[in-house]
Amino acid sequence: MAQLKVAIIGQSPFAAEVYKLLRQNGHQVTGVFTIPDKGNREDPLATTAKADNTPVFKIKAWRSKGVALPEILELYKGIEVDLNVLPFCSQYIPMEVINHPPHRSICYHPSILPRHRGASAISW
Repeated sequence: MAQLKVAIIGQSPFAAEVYKLLRQNGHQVTGVFTIPDKGNREDPLATTAKADNTPVFKIKAWRSKGVALPEILELYKGIEVDLNVLPFCSQYIPMEVINHPPHRSICYHPSILPRHRGASAISW
């Protein structure tokens, strides 16, 4: 399989594991987009990516009033990416981002949908 340049958009220890597996399988993670720190606690995905010197972007919101924020789109499009992987993503991601890479996006949920949807889906 060819090496892909991947952007990861997500959060949690689950997303950190997806990040590690992508790298172990020879893919280049060119950017990680995650949530801002909560208090003084950094998301595990951000911590893991920083340890590898992967660029980390902490995005509070991708859109406002249903419209993609131009400065966030510009930031995202500034990294070279073949594929987006969205593990445990709790934010609304604009379709401009989902459809941007040549291989589009994989939106990955850690449980069976719709039965185990919700904020604690990984606990099921």
